[in-house]
Amino acid sequence: MQGTWLRVSRPLREAGAGLVRYCRHRTAAVFPSPVIFGGSPKSGTTAIAALLAEATGLSLSNDPFWRVLRSDGDGFLLPDVLEGNLRLDAFVRKYPAYFSAQIVKDPDFAFLYRELQQVFPESPQVFIVRDPRENIRSILDRLHMRGDLERLGPAENRTLAREGGWRAILDGRGLGLDGRANYIGRLAQRWARGVDAYFAAGTPVHLVRYEDFLEDRAAFIADLADLLGLELRTDVNERLARRPVHHGYRSLSTETFFGKRNLSIIERTCGEHMAKFGYA
Repeated sequence: MQGTWLRVSRPLREAGAGLVRYCRHRTAAVFPSPVIFGGSPKSGTTAIAALLAEATGLSLSNDPFWRVLRSDGDGFLLPDVLEGNLRLDAFVRKYPAYFSAQIVKDPDFAFLYRELQQVFPESPQVFIVRDPRENIRSILDRLHMRGDLERLGPAENRTLAREGGWRAILDGRGLGLDGRANYIGRLAQRWARGVDAYFAAGTPVHLVRYEDFLEDRAAFIADLADLLGLELRTDVNERLARRPVHHGYRSLSTETFFGKRNLSIIERTCGEHMAKFGYA
């Protein structure tokens, strides 16, 4: 009847969405040599990969691991891959639509350089690093959490229960982190493990700093495209002028946000690598 809305139950909507995803994967073809971006969550992987795609006219696929829901509701498959319960090549074959773009970005590719090299031997890989203090703070901003707690309380755990995969990020699942560390210590260890993986990759991986991107985004993207052998097709300067950079909530100093104890945990855990990247 005209003017009447048909109310569809949630299970039916989800079943319909599942059918659409099934058809997409059935008809998609994996792009053989995508540019692959990895790095810590909230290190600028989305902003840099998206702007590079815009500037070069290439297609972009975001966060394959986050787009597949596990049956237990955790919503995050990376620990299964890291622990050997799911092979990366099997994941790619099962979900080809998420690997059909010319640029594929997922922060957690940072732990899978060698596996990615086996699946995509012709693909250039990019590792994005960000000062761990700002990186961890940005993660906590995203989750509306404080940085100066000794341990997470009921409110924070309820947030993580709603946020699905972020629990696995804060716990460092699949990475063999020190279980005695608090949430700041685990995030710091996770950042350091990502850098360890970059240095141990054994394959050419291009390193870029998020801070350099913030200094001059257009020049950074032009240099990155040149490094990767990509042609610039769009001048992004005009669009960038209308697109402010958001640094999150910054009314508190870094030391006040984390407190001396938690800040010292980050700097002690990550200090050796911080010095290599110029993070005083």
